[in-house]
Amino acid sequence: MSARLPVSPNPSVGAVELLNYLYEINGKATLSGQHNQLYNMSNESAAIQTLTGKYPKVWGGEWGFSDERHDIDNIAYRPKLMSEIRRHHAMGGIVVITYHQADPRVGEPCDFDPGVIGNLTDPEWDELFDSGSKLHAVWLEHVDRLAEAFIELQAEGIPIIFRPYHEMNGGWFWWGGDAPRFLLLWKMIFDRYVGHHGLTNLLWAWNPDKPWPGVEEFYPGHETVDLLGTDIYPGQDRDETYPQEWYERMKGLAEGRPLALSENSELPTAADLERQPWAYFMGWDNLTLKANSEDAIRATYSASRVISI
Repeated sequence: MSARLPVSPNPSVGAVELLNYLYEINGKATLSGQHNQLYNMSNESAAIQTLTGKYPKVWGGEWGFSDERHDIDNIAYRPKLMSEIRRHHAMGGIVVITYHQADPRVGEPCDFDPGVIGNLTDPEWDELFDSGSKLHAVWLEHVDRLAEAFIELQAEGIPIIFRPYHEMNGGWFWWGGDAPRFLLLWKMIFDRYVGHHGLTNLLWAWNPDKPWPGVEEFYPGHETVDLLGTDIYPGQDRDETYPQEWYERMKGLAEGRPLALSENSELPTAADLERQPWAYFMGWDNLTLKANSEDAIRATYSASRVISI
């Protein structure tokens, strides 16, 4: 079979190899993963290793948006983040970067709420998409700053799974809740990174919140998405954490593309992963240790289909 190519034109060797690895394991094995906040870098991944003897294969990080007001996402830690990305890549791991972009009406650094949490008015959305506006200029400043970091990593041969504007089918983040405008926003950042900056080391990950009916309206299309995922946490309104209906809906939308459990607190069990063979799961920060017993964590990490470092 010929190599699967990322959606970015002229993709880097590392990006091609990573995407094809995800296709190779998709439906057969699941990579363990752990998100780590900016302020503690890899503390949560290290805690998992201490408990299980296995280091999560996928390392999740955040670019940040705040300062000491919300220190866990403090942009002052970005230089350390770059070092940690390099370290994990050298370990043979996979890096996922989440992007909680600061509300361009506020700028960075900002608080989480309000800041990342918020809603744009109709005129503000129109201004954001106006390339000559002040709001667009602030948005551009933000995304270009992250692009510079990706360009550095590209020169070093480091591929990144890039996860911007996640949970867009919810109404809490400033970029969410409005499907037509989200689709324009996704295209705008994709065009900026791929067309203007010529980034070739990114795999574009589309990660909605719980895939209720209608999530399809927020899907940008296969032309700009390399892999899909969904963020799922336990809810009081349902009996099971991972309804099979949700997995099947995402699988249908993916049409064979790698499909990840992109955020979770309660770890999927070995039995869950047999019926829902996610390409990887991503425990979120300290919620992995809070939401699961030590025995449950060990059981998931020792499951025969789970791959760690």
